[in-house]
Amino acid sequence: MNYLHAALTETLRLYPAVPVDGKCAEKDDVLPDGYKLKKGDGIYHIAYTMGRMTYIWGEDAEDFRQNVGSIMVFSHLNHQSNSFPFTGVGVDIAYRQMKIIAMVLLYCFRLKLEDENKQVTYIQDHVDTLHERRPPS
Repeated sequence: MNYLHAALTETLRLYPAVPVDGKCAEKDDVLPDGYKLKKGDGIYHIAYTMGRMTYIWGEDAEDFRQNVGSIMVFSHLNHQSNSFPFTGVGVDIAYRQMKIIAMVLLYCFRLKLEDENKQVTYIQDHVDTLHERRPPS
């Protein structure tokens, strides 16, 4: 179970459920680093990019390292809600659901590569990519 938990955590680091999360300041405020926000200013937490920052995760930040999810210490970062690491009862339930689904899939299906000699690669595509807005015709 520890290995599965670490693998799921590492997957969420590289492919977060909410890759970009935007907020709008309801009043003037100052962020912990001293940056001043005015009412109506937008601010974004980009978990997708944060999960790939080499100064946080090391030079191989883009690589999937299943052992990292269980040993990485995040105390040097100031995390807010919808950030990493996750906390709270809802997250525990979500992890439990992911583990149950993984176990059912592994129990019910035999997974194997169609061509054992072919290297598996993925194209990264996100629903939240920017698209060109065209004027109505």
